[in-house]
This record gives sequence, C-alpha cells and structure tokens, in this order.
Amino acid sequence: MATYKKKGYKKIKKTAVYDESLVAKSLENVEDLTIRSEKFLERHQNKIFTGIVILALLVAGYYFYHQRVVLPKRAEAANALYPAQKLFEQAVDETDPAKQKQLFEKVLQGDGGKYGVLDVMDEYGSTPSGNLAHYYAGIAYYHLGQFDKAVSELSKFKSKDAVLHPLALGVIGDAFLQLNQPEDALEYYKKAARAADNAYTTPMFLTKAGKVALDLYKSKKDEGYLNKARKYLKEVEDKYPSSPAAKEAKIFLAQAEYAK
Repeated sequence: MATYKKKGYKKIKKTAVYDESLVAKSLENVEDLTIRSEKFLERHQNKIFTGIVILALLVAGYYFYHQRVVLPKRAEAANALYPAQKLFEQAVDETDPAKQKQLFEKVLQGDGGKYGVLDVMDEYGSTPSGNLAHYYAGIAYYHLGQFDKAVSELSKFKSKDAVLHPLALGVIGDAFLQLNQPEDALEYYKKAARAADNAYTTPMFLTKAGKVALDLYKSKKDEGYLNKARKYLKEVEDKYPSSPAAKEAKIFLAQAEYAK
C-alpha cells in the first residue's frame, strides 16, 4: 500500500508552552523582588524616614538662610557700594588729573561718612558687591600709580562678564607694563584678548599684545616674539578691521612685517 504526505501538514510547535513558562517565571521574579523590597522597607523604615526628614530640614534651612540672610546681605552690600560706584564714574570721566586723583582716593576710602570700596570688601567680601569692589579698587590703584596693589585687587576679581572680565585682565597687563615686566604684561594681554570675543576688548588687547611682543623682539632679538606680534596684529586686521584699535594695529603690523 502506497504511503504519502498530506499537503499543508505542519509540525506543531511548543513555543506557546515555552512563552507561558517564561511569563510565569518573570511573575515569580517580580513577586520575589516585591517581597524583598517590602521586607527591606520594614527593616529600615525608621532610617529612611529619618533621612527624608533630615533632607527636608536641610532644604528648608537653606531656603530660610538664603531668603532671610543671603539676599538681605546682598542688598545691604549693594546699597553700601553705590556711593563709591558713583564716585568711580565721576573719576573715570574727570579730565583734570588732580581732581581725578582725589576722586579715586575717595573711591577707595569713602566720602562723607559713606563706604569706600575698601570698606565694602571688608564688610561684604562674600557678596557680589564685595567682589565688584575689587575691580573698582584695582582700577583706582592703577590710576593712583600703585601698580602692585592694582594687580593684587584685580586678580581677586572674579567675573564672567564679557567686558569687565577682559578689562580687569587687560589692566593687570597695563600694570605689569608700568612695573617694567613686559613678559607678564604680554601674558595678561593674551588672556584679556581670549577672555571674550567682541569688537571692543578683543582687538584692543590683541593690539597691545602685538605691540609688547614687537618691543620684546627688538630688545631680545628673539624671533618667537616677532612671530607672535605678527600673529596678533594680523588677527586684528583680518577679523576686526572696523574696530577702534585697527588703525594702530595696522601701523605696528607694518613695523613687524619689515622688522629683521
């Protein structure tokens, strides 16, 4: 008798049974994990609760301290600094050297019973106004010819402001130049130029860096300085041709190109 295979015949697969086994095992694992978690919570619930309470107290304490101590202190410091700020603005605009000197001294020491920036630093050193007072003090000392103190105060000033930060670094460079430390001046001019990218401070300090590098080349005959001078001055010419410093940079670049 002939045998044959029926068309359409398919072998029965056992995947359904296998899947059901996997689901059951997964459920057992979840149940086991749940039981263990419950037991853990039961054993450590007091510690967990204590931790939550401590964390809540810390957050509440920080909020209370910030609202009741930090913010009022900052406002008080800003009010204390305000008279010195006004004197600083007057001093910067003053064209008479003798009067300007008097104003900068008042910026430092105060006037009419009002705080000077030195008082603000002593009383409110940890506040933003106390930090800003270092900037005003540094600029005042520079104009008063006390260059070491200018470097000291401006080095303490911390800021991310796109203008004040490079200006502070640049005046440190100016002070080092006055102290006959051109290598240090060059380093700070480079820092000032790279501290922010804008059409005011960047080309100004690149030009100063180029000039100092050119002077160092002339005195030391080190071509490394000449290359730096050309680099900084060319950058001003290429990237900031409309800046106030561009004309001066062009003059120094011409000198650097023909220097040998």
